[in-house]
Amino acid sequence: MVYLGGCGYRPDGAGPASAAPTTASPSAVAPLDCTPRPSSESGDDSGRTPTFHATPGQLPAPDAGEVGGVAIPRGQLVKNADGVAVAWLGTDVLSEDRLIGLIRDLAGVFSRTGLWPIRVPTQYRDDAVLDPPWLETGPERSLAAIPTAPAVYERICRDYARHSADLEPLVPPVTALARRQPGPEMMPSGLRIAKGGGLLLVPVARPADVPAVLGWLGATNTQLTGADITAVLRSWEDRFEAVLVSIGFDTLEVQVGNRPESAQQRGKLVSEHYWICPDNFAASMPDYYSQGLSTWTRWSFWWD
Repeated sequence: MVYLGGCGYRPDGAGPASAAPTTASPSAVAPLDCTPRPSSESGDDSGRTPTFHATPGQLPAPDAGEVGGVAIPRGQLVKNADGVAVAWLGTDVLSEDRLIGLIRDLAGVFSRTGLWPIRVPTQYRDDAVLDPPWLETGPERSLAAIPTAPAVYERICRDYARHSADLEPLVPPVTALARRQPGPEMMPSGLRIAKGGGLLLVPVARPADVPAVLGWLGATNTQLTGADITAVLRSWEDRFEAVLVSIGFDTLEVQVGNRPESAQQRGKLVSEHYWICPDNFAASMPDYYSQGLSTWTRWSFWWD
């Protein structure tokens, strides 16, 4: 059976939730339709230039003191399994005010530096210790081959249909992405974080690429790689100005610039969230979740 559990954090940051697919007899469960809809019916907007984009930049030295004219604290270079430096991590836990100021200032020069600034949360039980987005041995190998979001969702659906055909999913599979929500571009001054933490700089072409560059393993329990998560994040960037602002060992947070307005958009987006992190949903939550998507400015995910 494919494990589709493990995440349990509500997108409004209100706390943990739990869910499981509904069990039914095999004869009562209709076969899942995993066939992607034609592009004319899909919300895929992958050809759009992201708001934040750059040529991946050069990581600063541990004691560089500044990046793009922005003063930064002391940090350390972080190497992956191939011995390649893939990130710079500040050594100190910073207050919320100081960290958000740094993130906004560094996002403002991202087009020149190619270094995306992102929050690393602290450990759940100790606010004085960072919870970096990699194992104790360091990040895994960077993943260069990025699929499309529709391809990721089709694979998840087909794996579920193959291994869990006797379980009724809480929401329909993703066969077409939610339509793009028009609106203003996300500005650096509009970026926000939930609380303090560490400063991470990652050389990327766009914020969504951070999980792939880090070889992120946070969604392993749903059999998703860092490249898979990057594919979905790229699509959310393109359609909703949803920008990655925090990444931990098994957590992600994105800030949403343009929230979905129509019921149809929200319904499809509920499926997009569920199929990468199903335990964001309690059994009675899909309707509540859909309503929340029209007001939430932050989507949070936690894979246990």
